[in-house]
Formats: sequence, structure tokens, C-alpha cells
Amino acid sequence: MKVSIIIPTYYRSNDLSDLFISLLKQTVKPIEVIVVDDTPTSVIKHVCEDYEDRFNEVKVRVVYVKNPRERSTAIARNLGAKIAKGDIILFLDSDLVLYPEYIEKILEVFKEHPDALGVQGWTVFPPFPRKGIRYHSVQTLQKLFFLPGHLARDGCEYPSYPINLTKVISCNWLNGLGMAIKCSVLNEFKFDENLREYGYMEDVLFSYSIYKNYPQKLFITPYAKCIHKVSKEGRMESSKLTYHKNQCRKYVLKRLFGLKGLLIYGWQNLGILILRFVYTCKTKTKTTLQNQNI
Repeated sequence: MKVSIIIPTYYRSNDLSDLFISLLKQTVKPIEVIVVDDTPTSVIKHVCEDYEDRFNEVKVRVVYVKNPRERSTAIARNLGAKIAKGDIILFLDSDLVLYPEYIEKILEVFKEHPDALGVQGWTVFPPFPRKGIRYHSVQTLQKLFFLPGHLARDGCEYPSYPINLTKVISCNWLNGLGMAIKCSVLNEFKFDENLREYGYMEDVLFSYSIYKNYPQKLFITPYAKCIHKVSKEGRMESSKLTYHKNQCRKYVLKRLFGLKGLLIYGWQNLGILILRFVYTCKTKTKTTLQNQNI
């Protein structure tokens, strides 16, 4: 199976360079790397030109495309998919670093499950405390209120994501930062271009729509590992980001679940308010204790 890689990006030239290096180290190489650029400057084009010879040496074609429309991760992904020539389309965020066997292990799942339509790799989590009342209380609230961020073990049912993954499992959504889709799927499903600017939940809408029509055809593998650096470049200001994410979440939930989706949206908002209250109380308590110790 031939693999085409599509990387939408908005600035992040240094991150893109790191991703390119990890692609050059892959045990199985793609046939092409398509970069769809939303950046108003030429900095991303220069990075592609700098690495073109190195990719040519391993017989990988680098394709640079300037998005002629408004900034949108969804538009950029659709644009890249239109020109991709591979049997498998691997969508990558520009601030990823892949382990050397990422593509190889993704393809293994497609071979072991011939009916698979999509496969995602697994993001390696940095170490952080996973015990104590605070961690478990937050996780309980996130699960109760159906909030993204709930971490499961050997499970990937929206909105949860596996913090521990010991085997290949089926899932009902794919994370857009590193998901591979059979080319034929893209004849039926597209990313929703109503989701503009900074990409949020366009991957959920796209992949869960596939799941609804073709259950048990999406998978996640712990053997294709990547690091998500969560780059600060190319993101909205925090004041705008919260509103933007809320609007995207409401739109996606309504598209997926109709009236039930709007009820879920309201229920999630209640959970968010409770979590904020919990964090505020903990912060005030911590500040009070610090002041008492002065």
C-alpha cells in the first residue's frame, strides 16, 4: 500500500522541520509529502525547498500547496486529499514527531484488518501525576459530563482517549493529528469546511461520521507512536480560542447527534463550570496555605 502524507500548517516552520526529520527516518517511506500552507508569508515554502533534495534521495516527492482560500484546517486537508496519489492518506499535524516505525505499524493494522477504513497512531503522554484525589475527581467529572480530556485505559470511545494502550483496538473516532484513511473513504466523506481558522473537532466530525455509517472499521494502535509537541505557534489568542472552541463544539455535536447533541453541549457546559469552580477553590486554598506559611 502506498502512503501519501498531508500536513496542513499555519506558521510552525521549526516544528515542520522536526516533523520532516522524523519522516526521513521512517522504516517505511511515503510516496509523497503534501504540505498545504495557510501561512501568509513564504517561510513554510522555504522549509519545503530546503528538504526537497533529502526527500528526493529516498524517493519521496515533496509537494508544496498554498491554500488559496480562507484559513481552515478542514479546507487544507480536503485540498491535499484531492491531489494525493496514495492508497492510504495519512493526515499529520505539523507539530508532531513520529517514532521511526509509525508508518510501518499503521500499515500493519490495515493488513491485519483488511476491512479497516481508518487507523490512528497513539500519542505518547509525558509523565504527570495520575493518582490522588485531584486527578481522580477531575477524571470522574470529565467522564460524567462527557467532556473531552477524559483518559481511558485500552479504550477510545468519544470523547475519551487512551492514556494507556496495550493492544490494537477498534474506536469510534480518530484524532486528526495522526490518522490514516483509505483513499476510497475520501470519495464519500470530506472534512466539513464550515469549520474555519484554527482546527478544532473537525477530525471528530469527520471520523465519527465514518463510524456511524461503518461501525467497527476504525482502529487505534499503540505500536505507531508519536509525540505531540503542542506548539504555541499558529494558535489563536487565548481570549478568542475559548469562544472559537465552544462554537466548534456546539456545531459538531449538533451535526453528529441533532437535538441530542445540543443537550450534550449544555451538559458539557455545566461540567466545565463545575470544573472551573473546583480549580478556583483549589487555587484559593493553595494561596491561603502559602500566605499562612509566610
